[in-house]
Formats: sequence, structure tokens, C-alpha cells
Amino acid sequence: MAAVLTAGLLLGTTGCSSFAGSDDASATSSHTSTSSSTSTSTSTSTSSSPSETTTATTTAEAASTSSGGPLGSDAAGRRLTLADFFQPQSYWQEKRYDIADQKDVQGIATTVVTCGAEYSSRELELRLANNFDQLTFSAAQANDSQSSDQDLVVEVMANNEQVEIRSIPFNQVQQFTIDVSGVNALKIRLYLDDSNQHCSGSVVGVVTDVEVS
Repeated sequence: MAAVLTAGLLLGTTGCSSFAGSDDASATSSHTSTSSSTSTSTSTSTSSSPSETTTATTTAEAASTSSGGPLGSDAAGRRLTLADFFQPQSYWQEKRYDIADQKDVQGIATTVVTCGAEYSSRELELRLANNFDQLTFSAAQANDSQSSDQDLVVEVMANNEQVEIRSIPFNQVQQFTIDVSGVNALKIRLYLDDSNQHCSGSVVGVVTDVEVS
């Protein structure tokens, strides 16, 4: 009788050990699977981040170098924008203006406060690369200029030589036609007319309808 009880106890102990081993194996397997999943997720996140950064950097570099170079012959006949001018200063703006009797005109403009060319005039430059024969544009003072008793001087320089100069009063729009055969660098300079004995104040000089052909 004692032998039978001893055999029963041994069988029970063996069964419990077997179940415990099975539970330990399951826990170990589950832990291994979780670690593998976590490792894969981390790897994917790390590899995608540099790619996104590289793409953003490339796009920004392309945007910063996309304008301001010499004009190709394909620019002939189309309306030029501020982006076509060579490295324009930040004081130039491109938007719509009212000039004289013309409303909502697309133009390139800046505030002009200096009297005479010997001081800091406002300049726009085109690099034409000897590709064109003629430049046309219009100039005026914006209707919302601070001063209305000043004359705006528009001076055109071709290869550093003056080829045109005019004084434009408030409420006038004047058209320019410039021979640019053999011209590489052309500048449009704006300043207040210092021949006006009351030269002072501030006007918004607007350049519109710029085309080359």
C-alpha cells in the first residue's frame, strides 16, 4: 500500500514539472517575438527619417537657386517678373497697384526716398546675355504714394552707359522702348528728381509690362 502511494506522488510531481516547463517555454517564445517586433519597428523608423531630411534639403536648395540668372532667348515675348531680374534686393515687391487711371496693374515696385543719383538709388538689373534687340516697359508712381508733389526719375543704363532718362510726375504713366542690341547688363534706376527745389518725401515707383524681344 505504501509503495502505491509513493508511485502516485512521483507521477504527480513529474506532471507538474512538465506543465511548468511548457509555461516557461511559452513565455520565452512570447518575449522573443515581442523583442523581434520592436527591433523591426525601430529599424524602419530610423531608416526613413534621413531620407525625408535629404529630400527637404534638396528642395530648399533648388528653390533658392531657381531665379535671377542670365535670360535665355526663350524669354522673348513674355511678360517678365521679379524672378527674372538679376539678384533683386529685398526692397522690391511684386503685386498689383493703381497707377494714374489704371487700376489693379501687376507691377514691380519699391519705395523711393532719395534725391539724385549720387545717393542710394533703387536698381533693377537684367542680364540679357546679348540675346535680345529691344526692351519695353512702363513706369509710374503708385496712387497711394506718400507724396504727390515729387517727380520720379527713371534712368536706364546699358552696359554701364546711360541710354535713357526721364522725370515722371505723379498721375502719369510713361512707356519706354530701349535698344538692347549687344547689351549684356541693363539696369533700371529709380530716384527722386533733385532739380525739384522741394525734393523730399517718399513715392512708390512702379515698373510694369516688362518685355524683351
